Amino acid sequence: MSQDIEDTCLTTLWTGVYVVMGVHHPKPGMEKALLEVQERFGVAQRGHAGLISAFIWKDDQSEVLIGITLWDRKEDYDAARPDLDKALAGSDIRTLDASIAIYRGSPVAWT
Repeated sequence: MSQDIEDTCLTTLWTGVYVVMGVHHPKPGMEKALLEVQERFGVAQRGHAGLISAFIWKDDQSEVLIGITLWDRKEDYDAARPDLDKALAGSDIRTLDASIAIYRGSPVAWT
């Protein structure tokens, strides 16, 4: 398969994928509690149509926690959102997280 054809196939395959990424900076001593909240959020996503993958990783140097979910389409994420909000109910993320940034969108380029 030529590289051009392979690139076109990948682009077509991933067009419309919706990505949600949360970048968390746990307060000292709060990493475990923050991970528990993120786990509840992850469990709430399971079984929803369009969920491709959900995972959390920890940066080796900064110890920042990054949660990433991949959805077939934004509409699938939007449909799941009420259950995700319920999973977060009663959690005050600001007591656990020194800084949080949430990014949402679709890929614009593949390399």
